[in-house]
Amino acid sequence: MSAADPATDPVPGTDLATAPAPGTDPAAPLAAAPAVFATVRKPRRWVYLLTGVALAVLLTGITGLYAVQSILYTPGRVVTGYFAALSERDAAAARSFLEEPRSESPNDSGELPLIPMTASYQPPSEVVVTSIEELNEVELAGSPAAANSDDWRSAAVTYLLDDRTHREKLYLHRQERKEKGVFRGWLIYGGINRMAAYVGRDGPGVLINGQAVPTREGYARARVFPGVHEVRLADDPLFEAEPEAAEVGLLKPHAVPLMPTLRESARDEVESQVKAYLDECAKSTDLSPDGCPFSWIEIGTSKKVEWTIDAYPKLSFSVGDGEVAVRGLLGRVTVAWTGYGGVKHESDLLYHITGQAAVIDGKVTFRSD
Repeated sequence: MSAADPATDPVPGTDLATAPAPGTDPAAPLAAAPAVFATVRKPRRWVYLLTGVALAVLLTGITGLYAVQSILYTPGRVVTGYFAALSERDAAAARSFLEEPRSESPNDSGELPLIPMTASYQPPSEVVVTSIEELNEVELAGSPAAANSDDWRSAAVTYLLDDRTHREKLYLHRQERKEKGVFRGWLIYGGINRMAAYVGRDGPGVLINGQAVPTREGYARARVFPGVHEVRLADDPLFEAEPEAAEVGLLKPHAVPLMPTLRESARDEVESQVKAYLDECAKSTDLSPDGCPFSWIEIGTSKKVEWTIDAYPKLSFSVGDGEVAVRGLLGRVTVAWTGYGGVKHESDLLYHITGQAAVIDGKVTFRSD
């Protein structure tokens, strides 16, 4: 052990942690020990104030968005908005509340025309949304696939059509696309029904609410909004039918049999043409006039043949597919001729006619069989 060096060894009784460094004056004041933790600065009052305001604005915004979503973007408001658009006969507004069915859906519209809501259209009235509910398992199984069952609702509604109460159900689908970048709106899935008016094959044209609808296989088919629609035949020289007021709901397709009948003016025209046809046949000097409904068997030499119409047949009409079958019975005609030796002969005959009446080049025309 070496001897103590008074120049380097600490003074006895001195704390090593606070001892002066070698080479320094022991009598000089000691420096303060460094702080282990940094001193926390006390925030000013305005910092707390701004933070509180920001949190309040955030909470208010979240609450406001929830309130808007809960009040404005709900299935009930969509249903009431849809029926309000129908009451205004605003087809564009009504369609804005609808989601078009997918192509594989049984309600696929295909290429059927959508009938406008003209003045003859009567919208539903006294509309009441009685309930909004989640879909049950059966309804979900029949709906298009959805990522979340919460995206579907059913709405039970009642309304009047021509003083008749209808109770039906609509289905609503929450959209993935967000309104204004924030809200997910609802749309009615479907909401447009189908109508078919039967007029027979090659029958006359059909008007629904004044719009011409093409016929195919005897039916004029179209898409229609729920309500009362006027269905009538287009102007036709041969046929007529009483117009129908068709009540169409939301779910079940509607069929309208128009049952065309022969116009009275067409009946008169056909009877006139039949008489003219028979009169022309009676002008013949042959015992068997070509293309005529009566004839006589020639015996020997027959000369000076004369035909006289004693009674025109009574006509009956049968409406078919775009044509009218014409049949005439119990017509009477007298044939006179001069035979061998100048002897005059005469005979009375019964005859009948058959043919069709159709519209050719825009006119009612009779054609004999």
